[in-house]
Amino acid sequence: MLYRIFKKDEIHYIHKERKYFMKQNEFKKQLVPMNPDNQVNDKLTLNIKELKEITNLIKELERILELD
Repeated sequence: MLYRIFKKDEIHYIHKERKYFMKQNEFKKQLVPMNPDNQVNDKLTLNIKELKEITNLIKELERILELD
């Protein structure tokens, strides 16, 4: 199984491009509307290579929640 965790504060609006992006270190992907007429819900399409192995999930959750 694969996963990727994003925080809400990693979503950025780039005014020059007039688009929303998910930025995480060197990772940058555009958020796009789920439906052409829907201005509320966005989606993020990822490749398998951009996901992480599930074996690291517990460590990453502890780091995010600062449980170390």
